[in-house]
Amino acid sequence: MRTKFRSGYWVVEWADNFDPSLADFVSRFPESVLGHRIAVASCDSGPFSPSEYEISKGWVVHDKLAVSPFVQSVSDLPMPGFDEWYVYENEVPNDCHESFVNKFGFSPLGDESVDVNSFWSQVMRFRPLHVLGAGTPAMFFATRDEKLCRRAVDEWQQVSSSG
Repeated sequence: MRTKFRSGYWVVEWADNFDPSLADFVSRFPESVLGHRIAVASCDSGPFSPSEYEISKGWVVHDKLAVSPFVQSVSDLPMPGFDEWYVYENEVPNDCHESFVNKFGFSPLGDESVDVNSFWSQVMRFRPLHVLGAGTPAMFFATRDEKLCRRAVDEWQQVSSSG
């Protein structure tokens, strides 16, 4: 696990000995998504296409970006793997959200590169509350909520040391 503070965000990244999944994260920290809107930049390595039922429940699609209604249950979110979400407290910018989790080895804590710089440029432009991503070989959580980040780090350290 690595952590860093960058551009107003606390970032934690997990990369060793597990198959990363946002389902693991949101089951432990449902408050990270409950009551918020999610812009799904990647779902199973591509755009998320809500079903007719999901659209009837308030999901919308802007170009290739699927946006949830205010999340009432974690089970309302798609989490098959290779997912990247931008979590907003209110309205979601109606603009393209590039996906980075599909770039092998991507890390928001990585050395300066075109992808890392593009990721942070996008985060600074849209200012989401959180960004969650799970790809290969890492999962990351970037947030403006310092307390939630510290809890995530502490709880994952406890899980890692007991396992």
